[in-house]
Amino acid sequence: MLGMAVVGAVVGVAGRMMHPSGRVVRLPAALLLGVTGALGAFYTGRALHLFTDGQLLGWGAAIVGSALLVALWGVVRPRR
Repeated sequence: MLGMAVVGAVVGVAGRMMHPSGRVVRLPAALLLGVTGALGAFYTGRALHLFTDGQLLGWGAAIVGSALLVALWGVVRPRR
């Protein structure tokens, strides 16, 4: 679980820096969204029996989930 949280935080920060609209997500929000997306995607995949512990697909799901959540937040977030 700690590994997934770290991967989510790293992907969240990377997603913040590489967002096409610029840095629309603040750093604390990017960290929180990355960790939430990674853990949510990982545990959802496990609940649906798509993979088990130790499989590479779990890490891929965590990376994709955190990147999608940060990107989605940047799209739906109201502009100032």
